[in-house]
Amino acid sequence: MKAKALVRSDSIRALRPALEIDFVADFTCPWSWLSKRRLERALENVQGLGRPEVRWHAFLVAPPSGVGPAWRDRLAARLPEGLTVDEAEQSLVDAGRELGIHFAFGSLGEVPGTSEAHRLVKLAAREGRHVEIADTLFSAWFEAGRDIGSRSVLATLGAEAELSAHTLDLFRSTEQGATEVARDDERLRALGVVATPNLLLNGNVLVTGPADIDTYLQALDQALFPQLADADDGRVPTLH
Repeated sequence: MKAKALVRSDSIRALRPALEIDFVADFTCPWSWLSKRRLERALENVQGLGRPEVRWHAFLVAPPSGVGPAWRDRLAARLPEGLTVDEAEQSLVDAGRELGIHFAFGSLGEVPGTSEAHRLVKLAAREGRHVEIADTLFSAWFEAGRDIGSRSVLATLGAEAELSAHTLDLFRSTEQGATEVARDDERLRALGVVATPNLLLNGNVLVTGPADIDTYLQALDQALFPQLADADDGRVPTLH
């Protein structure tokens, strides 16, 4: 009888990424882009951390196809009572400037559907380029007003970002990734998600809604050092 090699549990853990990030966002949500940049700034302040494993989850704020309302109408629908669209846009512009984002709200018209944009990200993930392509799509819409609901525009953006010819061909000529996008959106809505962004770290620390860098740093501490967190009842700690 051959002896079976035993693998120590700590060795298995060592093979896993130090940090796993599940990010729920949409490309027509300015707070999604701000949160992505703030999380990246927070990660820069964590010493000795390897490259995180990032999973992008599609949530369709705009209709799956076609176009939604005008940008300012969409923004107004998300604002608390007493805050005007002009005030909200200025606040977003100021917040973005600190993160290298240059919102050009005056160039935005009708809000496009984002199912095709999310599909491009799903395909880009197969070559490990999804995080980078997500930034490209945010920038295309919010800084240049490009129609990220158009397959041809998205294919051009993918080519400008130097996605592989294989990925671009799949995007242009097939529907691959569409089922994944639809399942993401359906599952998230079933879980009660109604807006973006949402962030889950290492499967046990949830940050809902937009957050600042300090909140993300606190969340990272809890995710990376769960023994220091007060989560004895086994529930997912929620920050913000």
